[in-house]
Amino acid sequence: MSHKKVGIRLKKILASACELGEGLWVKSAKAAWVDINKDQLLVCEESIFKHHSTSNKPSIVYRFKEHEVILGTDKGLTVFNIQTKHETLLCDVSDKHNIKDYRSNDGGFCGNHQLLSFMHRADPVDNLGFVYRVSGESFVLLDDSLHIPNSFIEIEPSKILISDSLKGQIWLYQLDDVGNLVEKTLWAQLEPGISPDGGCVVGDFVFVALWDGASIAVFDKSGTLLKNLSLPIIRPTNCKYDAVLSQLWVTSASEGLYKEKLSLYPLSGNTFVYDLELRS
Repeated sequence: MSHKKVGIRLKKILASACELGEGLWVKSAKAAWVDINKDQLLVCEESIFKHHSTSNKPSIVYRFKEHEVILGTDKGLTVFNIQTKHETLLCDVSDKHNIKDYRSNDGGFCGNHQLLSFMHRADPVDNLGFVYRVSGESFVLLDDSLHIPNSFIEIEPSKILISDSLKGQIWLYQLDDVGNLVEKTLWAQLEPGISPDGGCVVGDFVFVALWDGASIAVFDKSGTLLKNLSLPIIRPTNCKYDAVLSQLWVTSASEGLYKEKLSLYPLSGNTFVYDLELRS
């Protein structure tokens, strides 16, 4: 399939008004994501859109089933019930690092292996973050060499892309059956000033939201950049594909934007749904 035949057409905008929208989960027009800065879970079901305040700082939605949402948070894994508003800690990370200094940033699955990353709250430049694998009720360190671990896109069985947003690098991690790291290689290096954020696989393509790039980058699975899909926000943070409806959901951030930038990108912080065109 030619990369020239990948396109998006805006379907709707959800006025989510996020400072730092992230952690998107999508399935059949049902979606959930978070605003990290506001400690909020946002849920869209049957076109009904709601905000929920969380007791912990969330960064990623792993699963949304019936009334329960599994979240990655600064304290570890939690489950949030959108009916009762009750949040329960499932897996505590506080014995691995000082949770006052670090917050969760992103995560995902590599096969059956659940991963969660953490970045330094105040100074990620001089303090490396952590990538953990969830094993039972505990966290096992997978890597501690990235400043801002991000993306978490499984492109093949046992192969997952994890970015260092600070360095503009996307790394390919290969795990074994147990979930241990076998090999780590540089998959793509972005241009200065552009940071890889969350993304997803769409057929033979890898989509990556480009923070400060006002676009979604489309790669092939070898890491070759094929094209950029332009967006009306400068800081897209994540994208997920709804294969049932052939739609691409995109979250965004208004965090850190000065008045001049916000005047250029007034839709920053909202959530977008695009019809995805993959023409053969």
